[in-house]
Amino acid sequence: MKTQRSYLAVLVIFAVLCLAACGNGVGGNPSPTVTSRTVLTISGSGTVTSILGGIKPAFEADVPDYTLNVLTGSGTGGGVEGIIQGTLDAAAMARPPKDEEINQGVAYVEFGQSGVAIYTHPDVGLTGLTTEQAHAIFSGEIVNWAEVGGPDQIIILCVRDENESSTQSLREAIFGDTPFPETALVQTSQSDMQAVVAATPGGVGFGSWPAALAEKAGVTALALDGIAPGAPANSMTAPVGIGYMLDRQADVQPLIDWLFSENGRAALRELDVILER
Repeated sequence: MKTQRSYLAVLVIFAVLCLAACGNGVGGNPSPTVTSRTVLTISGSGTVTSILGGIKPAFEADVPDYTLNVLTGSGTGGGVEGIIQGTLDAAAMARPPKDEEINQGVAYVEFGQSGVAIYTHPDVGLTGLTTEQAHAIFSGEIVNWAEVGGPDQIIILCVRDENESSTQSLREAIFGDTPFPETALVQTSQSDMQAVVAATPGGVGFGSWPAALAEKAGVTALALDGIAPGAPANSMTAPVGIGYMLDRQADVQPLIDWLFSENGRAALRELDVILER
């Protein structure tokens, strides 16, 4: 009986030691605590989603308990619809919310401006145009780069549809009502525009310059009348902002705070987002 009791005592002590070891981890170190991460799923404006995708690594490095899940752009309206329906945590917005959206509880913070750029295939070799030259190119009056100081190369013109925001910005600033020539290649998305211009010798197109930088598009931006697309003096801009439902502000606020922090502003400047006007 005494031997049996001693054996049971040994088993009890062994079990206690095992439990202690499990609680302290290997070598007596505390077990690592699993930290829950907040995932922010964002979609909307193609320009703003590209910018957010570009700053994602810097944000997640500075705010390690947050993850940005940036989905392919669905347009500002699609982003707003997503936050209202609860399928998105935040909306990438290239405009302030409309009155009916505000009435449904949509809040909005603008964190910069995206400059529209005219850009070319790198081999064109130009760094700038005058607005008159740009107008003549996009109207089809100038058809060879040699006419504006470039190589003896046919201009391959790429445009977007008339309802697209970049088209509207350039019409207000440069093109006016002059129609694009029938030979122009109409691109259905910003990514398509960047890819076609980058792959086509003599190609020229336009779009958000911060988005092109964020996506490493491989195109060359042209200054217009000496004004670079990322300069505060550029009048061809669109807002970039974050939309969210008021009852979700606490979840989105760390991203907004970071976008206005010193590190956040530095990351946005790397993409030529215009922060001061």
